[in-house]
Amino acid sequence: MKYVSLLLATLLANPSPVLAGDGEVQAQAVEALVKRHAELDMFSGTVIVADHDKIVYANAFGQANKDHRVPNRLDTSYNIGSIGKTFTAVAIMQLVEAGKLRLDDRLARFLPDFPFPEKDTITIQQLLNHSSGLGDYMEHADYKRTMSGVDTIADILPLIYAQTPLFAPGERFGYSNSGMVVLGAIIETASGMSYPGYLQRHVFGPAGMNDSHLAQEDDVLANRSIGYTIKPDGGYRANVREIMAASADGGLHTTAPDLLRFDQALNGNALLRADSRQQMLTPVGPVPFYASGWFTKRVDGHLAVGHGGGAPGINAEFRRYPDDGYAVIVLSNYDRGATPLADEIEKSLFGLPYRLPTRIDADYARAEQFIEQGHATAALSILDRLASAEQPHLPSLYAGAKLRIGGKVEVEVEQAVTALTRYIELAGSDAQPSRAAAWWRKGNAHELLGKTAESRTSYEESLRLDPGDEDVRQSLEKLTRKNRDSGR
Repeated sequence: MKYVSLLLATLLANPSPVLAGDGEVQAQAVEALVKRHAELDMFSGTVIVADHDKIVYANAFGQANKDHRVPNRLDTSYNIGSIGKTFTAVAIMQLVEAGKLRLDDRLARFLPDFPFPEKDTITIQQLLNHSSGLGDYMEHADYKRTMSGVDTIADILPLIYAQTPLFAPGERFGYSNSGMVVLGAIIETASGMSYPGYLQRHVFGPAGMNDSHLAQEDDVLANRSIGYTIKPDGGYRANVREIMAASADGGLHTTAPDLLRFDQALNGNALLRADSRQQMLTPVGPVPFYASGWFTKRVDGHLAVGHGGGAPGINAEFRRYPDDGYAVIVLSNYDRGATPLADEIEKSLFGLPYRLPTRIDADYARAEQFIEQGHATAALSILDRLASAEQPHLPSLYAGAKLRIGGKVEVEVEQAVTALTRYIELAGSDAQPSRAAAWWRKGNAHELLGKTAESRTSYEESLRLDPGDEDVRQSLEKLTRKNRDSGR
């Protein structure tokens, strides 16, 4: 841990993209990936990759403030979104160690005013693994209207209390920002401290995270990045007034070096005992991919734990590979800047095939962003250009057809059928989306055109290729019922 702190201090004083040594090969691969993503304007932000106690790569690209041309640096502060949920999980496990709560405690013990009977059955463990049944306060009609005045957990709780639980506790997985905020309220009650105060004393302080703050978007912070969303006209829109309130579900502002300090402190048992850490990272809920505040997965047999975060103008990834000693931290002030890059870095670390993106990849990614932002016409313009090239870009063919079927643009269902037919002709057996998915969409299109026989044939072909697809099976059953009811 001391080694890492000294190395970080050296890097911050004399930034160098690549550190020679045992990790030189990995560093070269990461450097190539990061530089290419940045050259194509797919990435703006900071990256650190560590191998056990050695940093093998650290660098920053792009601008923290475009108006004033302030570059991103290693010590630039970013909003890391839902990665903050891992900090909430650590705080809960600390309180378990201190004997102030149990994972099987019911919600009612700490929030007796919770207005639904589920307070007597929802456990802290279910809140941690997103099986509580609580939804998302950000979907409440009052949230966007009042978000500028939402600064504390107490401000958010009325929005949560106004939303009926979506399902019985423990029934299934349902990712819940509300559940994490409720955990923040439990931390405040059990500890007698505010949530920000608790993190400062029990997490940031012990981990040496001096550049981490639970801050609002209009708070003044040193070295702060502004998040940017790319606009259809080629410009950028700052996100200062479009971000969720900083709370127990996300919104923490930190730096890549501070996140590495958090990682080292956690794995060095400075924040939790080893058994508590293991318990936190072991899935016990209804799904195998989420533990207690942490996502888990296997990458070619290698365990990965971590979390991502995203909101307008921000994207962040924090991943640890416990059995291999790697840590990957990618923080970006672009909408989709971090996740695609982290995915390729991950592949490179384990010797898996990875791709340096092309201009086509960058254009397609931008079209996907425009779809998410509601700029379907701008997205379709890009997709049609890519699909009509001499070598058609198959994902663009599919995505353009999907837009036309979905009514996001002027309804052009016949063109969608033509595009999907072309996709099916050109796509190989390993294509993504699959040929089975394309047949399903083609069935949707025929159904919209009132061509029942063609729709049925398409659905049946989709099921032949993928017999387990429940969405297709339901589409076919719905079509059968509709025809029976109409006497066809």
